[in-house]
Amino acid sequence: MKRIINLICLIMLISLSAWAGDNSQATETAKVAAAQPPDWAMNANTYLIAFIVIVLLVTILALFRSSLKLIKKITSFCIVMFISGSAFAAETTESKEVAKVTAAQPPDWALHPNTYLIAFIVLILLATIIVLYKTNMKLIKMIAPHAFDDEKQTAVEGAVSGVKNRETFMRKVYLRLVDSVPVAKEQDILLDHDYDGIQELDNNLPPWWKWGFYITIIAAVVYMLAYHVTGTGKLQAEEYADELAVAAKQKEERMKNSAENITEENVTVLVDAAEIAKGKDIYEKNCSACHMADGGGMVGPNLTDNYWLHGGGVKNIFKTITYGVPAKGMISWQAQLSPKQIQEVTSFIMTLHGTKPAAPKEPQGDEWKEDATATAGDTTAVASAEAAVK
Repeated sequence: MKRIINLICLIMLISLSAWAGDNSQATETAKVAAAQPPDWAMNANTYLIAFIVIVLLVTILALFRSSLKLIKKITSFCIVMFISGSAFAAETTESKEVAKVTAAQPPDWALHPNTYLIAFIVLILLATIIVLYKTNMKLIKMIAPHAFDDEKQTAVEGAVSGVKNRETFMRKVYLRLVDSVPVAKEQDILLDHDYDGIQELDNNLPPWWKWGFYITIIAAVVYMLAYHVTGTGKLQAEEYADELAVAAKQKEERMKNSAENITEENVTVLVDAAEIAKGKDIYEKNCSACHMADGGGMVGPNLTDNYWLHGGGVKNIFKTITYGVPAKGMISWQAQLSPKQIQEVTSFIMTLHGTKPAAPKEPQGDEWKEDATATAGDTTAVASAEAAVK
């Protein structure tokens, strides 16, 4: 075991040092005059993690001094991996920033010093579990020297008689997981308590439960270090913000590449008769049920007068159709209609202004008055659209 651990440490040190040396050699001619320390060395979290690791090592040594040799080997292996990995990450980061090397690079997590910090701490925790297990076994043997005599006796009898254990593999796994005491031996773990004839057994916690608990502790430590100390992982709020940024960028690119790059900010009234006719067809299929075919209003408001609940004019009407008014029962139409179709139906609705519906609904909302600069252009466009419809 000793030789294997030394060999692994030596191979890892040589490999990572050579890898880091290659990257540093590629950037030797492009290095800046003043060498700067790596980011991890300037980060306070690095020293916090180092402090935690030192406390863990001291705890291990205090609990189980007889395992000092094993701890030294494991610690040496972890330190070699951490130093070599950190040096490689620092050199590669400098190579990317200064020399802009175009050669293929390993993944980002392999270049991040926090990866090696977390791996180092996980190994320390595993070593802690091993030491605690051995300490527990020694304490059991000190308190109850004959605790394992039955198992030893059974093994010896089986070896002498030549009778093989007929228990299946799954049965052995089950017994290992539950660590239950046979019914015939329950008298040995019976406590003195007696509750109305009910007696209590001093059973051990099932190993599957204890190991599950240990795993949750390790996972919690790794999670805390990754998400709240080193910042390697992103919390839900950061992931949500990143997804929103990606979605906004995708939407922007989609709008740039779309031939129908029409929004409430740049929409205009259409005057072409064919486009107005398309808007009329869309209105009759989707809008007339609530606003009536002549725009007089029924469930929805009257579209022919000067009063509007959410603002009149081509921009406000386009916006209302696009996003809807869910609080008042009007759905958003941007999933069913393209921006061009919404512009067409908006332009048709503009032609209904001032007409005389058969049964007009009472005015709702505020009276809408166009801005002076927009009125002339919109009025001309609406007049042209009305003429085109006629």
